[in-house]
Amino acid sequence: MTSQQPVLLYDIDGTLLRVRREFLLELIQELLDLFNVTNPAAGSKSFAGRTDRGIFMELIGSRPDADDLFLQLKQMYTEAMRQRLSHNHIDRIDDAIQSVREAAEMGLAVGLCTGNFRDVAYTKVETAGLKDIFSFGGFGGEYSDRNLLPAAADREYQSLYADCPGAERYVVIGDTPNDIRCAKYFGARSVAVTTGGFSAEELGRHSPDIISDSLNNPAEWLKKLGF
Repeated sequence: MTSQQPVLLYDIDGTLLRVRREFLLELIQELLDLFNVTNPAAGSKSFAGRTDRGIFMELIGSRPDADDLFLQLKQMYTEAMRQRLSHNHIDRIDDAIQSVREAAEMGLAVGLCTGNFRDVAYTKVETAGLKDIFSFGGFGGEYSDRNLLPAAADREYQSLYADCPGAERYVVIGDTPNDIRCAKYFGARSVAVTTGGFSAEELGRHSPDIISDSLNNPAEWLKKLGF
């Protein structure tokens, strides 16, 4: 890794792929029912840009055993996703999938910056055909606050590679305002893509470095960022 190369951090949901909502809601509701957790609003909530820890803790609500219950739900949800998620439950965003492959072929470090639990994140990208490409990342199992994820990815990157990049070498790529916010919080550059639930106008209010409707040709948008 040279000091001039960017380090790319990809979001997953809405950026690389979409897990079909009916499958996800059915699975989560099944687990909540198993533990007698009642949350009438569960089916109406948006998960976009949030962390799995934050989502599950909100669904659990305020109760004395909340932390223990969270750990049990995390384990069961992770295992259920590993066993049941298939290509029939996801819609790949092909331009983004290809951009990951091209970035890896360019010799760039490619990691994840996602609200998903670590094992769920890897299950999703492997189901989408990106097995063994991502070697590090920041994940939403450890933190409710998404702003902390790029720094977590940086620590993991530095533990794996003989390289200590500054925040300015990181590029956070995602589809929600929260992706832009976490990039700014860390000091990274941001690429916002309109493949999720937010329009270019909505994303533009948060001043990402680039807004695009496609992640085609990473060499081109990296050049716009100064790399």
